[in-house]
Parts: sequence; C-alpha cells; structure tokens
Amino acid sequence: MIKFRNVTKQYKNGTYALKDVNIDINPGEFVFIVGASGAGKSTLMKLLYHEELPTSGIVTIGGKDIGQLSSEEVPSVRRCMGIVFQDYKLLQNKTVYDNVAYVIRTLGMSTKEIRSRVTSALNIVGLSDKLNAFPSELSGGEQQRVGIARAIVNGPPLLIADEPTGNLDPTNSMEIMQILDQINQRGITVIVSTHDEAMVNYMRKRVITLGFGEVIKDRQAGTYEQ
Repeated sequence: MIKFRNVTKQYKNGTYALKDVNIDINPGEFVFIVGASGAGKSTLMKLLYHEELPTSGIVTIGGKDIGQLSSEEVPSVRRCMGIVFQDYKLLQNKTVYDNVAYVIRTLGMSTKEIRSRVTSALNIVGLSDKLNAFPSELSGGEQQRVGIARAIVNGPPLLIADEPTGNLDPTNSMEIMQILDQINQRGITVIVSTHDEAMVNYMRKRVITLGFGEVIKDRQAGTYEQ
C-alpha cells in the first residue's frame, strides 16, 4: 500500500531530513516511527500527506506517486487518509459534533448520513456523550479523541498520527493508543510517530527506527531503540 523508494529530503540550507529511505507498509499494519529529535520522523509523516515533497526518490500510496500529484489531486488523496496531530487542531468555536462533521460536510452527504457517521466515530472514541461540548470544555485526552474521530469519520483506509500523545499524561496516552489499536483492528492501516518509549514497548507493534534521516532498524513486535 505504501512504498518509499530511495527517498531523500534535503532542505535549502543543505540539511538532510531523510537519506535514501526504503520502506514498505502493507494494508492493515500498525507501524510506529521512532527516533530522536531531528531523526526525520515528522518529515517522513509530512511526505505521506503531501505537506512536504521528496528531493529525490518516490513515495507511493495505493500505487499513486504522492510527489507527482497536481494541486487538484491532493484533496482527493487526503480524503483517503485521516490525520491526527499533536496539538489537536480543533475549531474552538465549534462543538464536538461540528468539529467531526466539518470534513464530510464538503462531500455532499445528506444530513442523515453525516449524523450517522459522526455518531459512529464518536462512539468508537468513547465521546458520544460530548456531542454539544466545545473544545475548551474538554480535557487534553478528550480533545485528542475528537481529533481521532474527525480523522476516521470518512472511513479512510489509512490513519496517520504525528506525536498523538505528545501533550498527554501516561493514562491518557494509554487510552489514545488503545483507541488507535482498536481502529487498526477494523482493518485500517495506522502509522504513528512518537517519542513515547513506554507506549511503544507496551504495544509491541512493528517499529521503524530513524537515525539522522536513515532507517537504522525495522522490527516486527519491536521496542523503542535508538
């Protein structure tokens, strides 16, 4: 499903974020991307959702070369993936319901279909009782759950989570990871970048370790190693 082939990303100041990276991620996998600060984790994630483009090499998702997409094609590809951010990126003046519904309201769905999808997504993350709450009324863990619900409301085959527990305490971090695991068990490919060593060691999923922009380890049922 996802392929990195000889992918290098070099910035204008000459710094290499990624060097000759080769990775295959199959449909339905749960993969952690780990490494020290500056190892290239965030750049790798941004390449997946076309926030950055490779300097050389090819990134493909479902056979599509992400680097060659036209500006008109980018939105349709992004609709096939859900993205979860460390800082939640919720609309503060919108309710939980409206935050989750925001993405799919642009797709021409009926009000009934939107309500059904939003309700289902909020049930998955355990927030069905917070429909009318605003982000300021929620804890950090609850806000991240809303972010996850928003990411999965359109039923994407791929979920990308960039440091999803970076602002959370250990208890909330565990709950978020368990939710991501449940989503993965529904057949959705999940890719998580993280610094959370304890969580990676507990989950025992595939772990890809980056160091200075290169893949230095790739292990099934792995642990956090640098």
